[in-house]
Amino acid sequence: MASKENKSEGLSEEARRKAEYFEHMSYYRFNGPAGGLTTWNMENGFLEARVRGFRSGFLTPAEYKQLMQCNTLDEVKLALTDTDYGQWITTVSKGTDEKSDLYSKKLYDACQAKFLGEFEYLRMNATGILQTFLDMITYGPMINNFCKLIIAIQKTDEPQEVVKALKNADPIGAYPHLNSIVAFDKQEDLLTDLFDSLLVDTPVAKYFWHYFLPEMTDEDDKKDDAGTLRKFTTEVELDVMMNMLQKYLLEDMYNYSRELGGETWNIMKELLEFEADRRTVSVTVNSFGTALNEPDRHDYERKGLYPNFGTLYPDGQTILSGYGPKPGVSDFATLGNEFKTKTLRFSGILQDEDNFVYAMRQEEAKMFAHGFSSQSHYGCFYSFYKLKLIELRNLKLIFDTISQPRDIEERRNLFKSVTFIFDE
Repeated sequence: MASKENKSEGLSEEARRKAEYFEHMSYYRFNGPAGGLTTWNMENGFLEARVRGFRSGFLTPAEYKQLMQCNTLDEVKLALTDTDYGQWITTVSKGTDEKSDLYSKKLYDACQAKFLGEFEYLRMNATGILQTFLDMITYGPMINNFCKLIIAIQKTDEPQEVVKALKNADPIGAYPHLNSIVAFDKQEDLLTDLFDSLLVDTPVAKYFWHYFLPEMTDEDDKKDDAGTLRKFTTEVELDVMMNMLQKYLLEDMYNYSRELGGETWNIMKELLEFEADRRTVSVTVNSFGTALNEPDRHDYERKGLYPNFGTLYPDGQTILSGYGPKPGVSDFATLGNEFKTKTLRFSGILQDEDNFVYAMRQEEAKMFAHGFSSQSHYGCFYSFYKLKLIELRNLKLIFDTISQPRDIEERRNLFKSVTFIFDE
């Protein structure tokens, strides 16, 4: 974001307006279908070849094992120089009195920069439907960035404090001019400015309105929109809001993939239904011990967070939320037993509560690796993004674990969470 703002310095007013116009138009939505084999290579062949080339750069199980045997971050850095991260990691050096956690962060930032460069290369060269498809991948992080900003603004109207939230924003979900929130008049309502001046022009605005509009009363409708939104962001649970927004995005991407048709729909249908089912189970499990697990909130509020598609829709979701006089699932043991009885997806994973998170991550890696199994579809781009997030999560775990003094047993337990992506 900073680089784009720096580039606009020194431009005439007319040139700046044109730049803003094309930044906005870069999110134009191209509708399907995606076309057939006769035109696929001409329109998408080059970038599909590139993303399949990026696939060869993922760390192998042998390389992960080598990294986990390292005793210091310098040894980790040396091990990574023989991988695809080599040219990025060699530029990182530890200061004389620098703490290990800062060194760990610098190593992670270098690895993340490699991924950001690859993904941005794909986006910058994509046109038409592929451009829209890659844009939609960024909408999830963009929603999270705006939600984090809303949370920060709820705590304070001081722009300097809001800047801290911007520093932690996901770069994949960056949006032009997001940093301009700190330049608004301090006397004004920053949340009002956020909705009126920034969010309304973003491609994710429709998901926010989809969430807020059903809750508005006739009295709210007579008031200014931003004031109404401030009311709702104050009253609702922001975690619930974030999950609902991500649900709307997932459903939108499902419908868009179906519109594209062909092999893209065949692959994306499997991937997105897995995402929907995983989200359904995760929402249920994460609600245990919270207000959402109250009997009177099973059927309406918790069920409202479940995506309206997937292999668990609707029968599996009905079991989870409750139906009629029967209460919904309220504990992990019941959840596992219900799924085992009905032979639903994840029934095996849910039998082991202690390793549930790790087993779900393994299932995730296996599913998205499948996205590279056939040719001439957009699913490989989605899989590349998802698998890279897994790889970066693995690297962060390795960096953070080795940066702190731990005994062998403790390190071994932490490294159990490392998820191998492609089998050798």
